[in-house]
Amino acid sequence: MMEKPKLETLIHQAGRAAAHGWSRRQAMQTMLGTAGAGLVLPGLAAGHPMRGHLMNGEGPEAANQAAGAEWEPIFLDAHQNATLIVLGERLVPNSAAAQANRFIDTLLSVESQENQKEFVAALSAFEHEAIARHDQPFKDLSGDQQIAILTAASTEQPSKPLEFGRRRRPSAAPAGAGVEEPAPTLRDHFENLKGWVAGSYYSSEAGMKELGWTGQMVWESYPGCEHPDGHA
Repeated sequence: MMEKPKLETLIHQAGRAAAHGWSRRQAMQTMLGTAGAGLVLPGLAAGHPMRGHLMNGEGPEAANQAAGAEWEPIFLDAHQNATLIVLGERLVPNSAAAQANRFIDTLLSVESQENQKEFVAALSAFEHEAIARHDQPFKDLSGDQQIAILTAASTEQPSKPLEFGRRRRPSAAPAGAGVEEPAPTLRDHFENLKGWVAGSYYSSEAGMKELGWTGQMVWESYPGCEHPDGHA
């Protein structure tokens, strides 16, 4: 569902690509700290909670916890976890192999209640949509059926104007104004889940290598990308 990175927008370096022996954590923090960082990781909005985790350097610890042979979900239940694996793979191919679901579950276990509720609501929204359309859970649908639901979600209108791909928070309303925040749409839930999955995948070893991390440096652009006018 999400296009693989465009060459000219993915890797921005805070300085020249000359530092040797960079860890994934250092490379990730450098990329996210660069101007225009909302575009650095495909699908990860600047205001998404996943970006905060990665900026704070929580990725390596979460990845270590997720890699254990005896791993079990901490926050999600078994059905939610299975749904996340399938849905995540549709959003970002290869995220299942990178165990993005485990990474997300670990981070959600220490998230705010508000962000936890928004994540569960997003998973539930796609589950309800699958049952309404096909009388089956999302994870049991055919690939074409899953893609159709996600395509519809990605083209639906958000409940509020998007800012860097995430719904803008409402400004404080005057007392007694009686203004209610509109209910999230399927598009809102799509953007929320996409951010979690994309951030998890592109901070994994496989995802970082796809972005240009070599273990020695972070590229300003992909090797060989010398087009002065960029790419379409």
